[in-house]
Amino acid sequence: MKTKQYIIFLDIDGVLNTKASWKKPFSLVDACIKNFCTFVNHDNVSPKIILTSSWKTGWSLLRENQTPQIIELQEKLSKYDCSVFSRTQDLGNRQKEILNYMATHDVDFYVIIDDDDTEYKGFDKSGVYIINAETGFSENDIKRIKWKSIT
Repeated sequence: MKTKQYIIFLDIDGVLNTKASWKKPFSLVDACIKNFCTFVNHDNVSPKIILTSSWKTGWSLLRENQTPQIIELQEKLSKYDCSVFSRTQDLGNRQKEILNYMATHDVDFYVIIDDDDTEYKGFDKSGVYIINAETGFSENDIKRIKWKSIT
């Protein structure tokens, strides 16, 4: 029997950091990372984290080809048994990039986690969770995010 594929499409800025931390480029907020990873690990479904963020340009399968900010992100995520699995292609907008990923990969359930709802004008909003950029990913977000089935 085929294992169900759970995918998290992840933005970074405003999700794993806060608006206040944007003064320093590529900043991360430990509490946001901890809360996000608590969500990742809470259903025991082993979701794959796919970067949709502008940070994705620094991600590579090979660690030696990753940018310093991605290496730092992976190190901080790994403290909570999380890691970035892949990234979306650059196609001009996140909605198009996510739809392309879902069309070309095996996805059964997904969530989109972002702080900018303007990226998803024509998207089924039941799978899109907008995070408050003032707080980043919070304990409340852990409870409110639900998996969206493709079918």
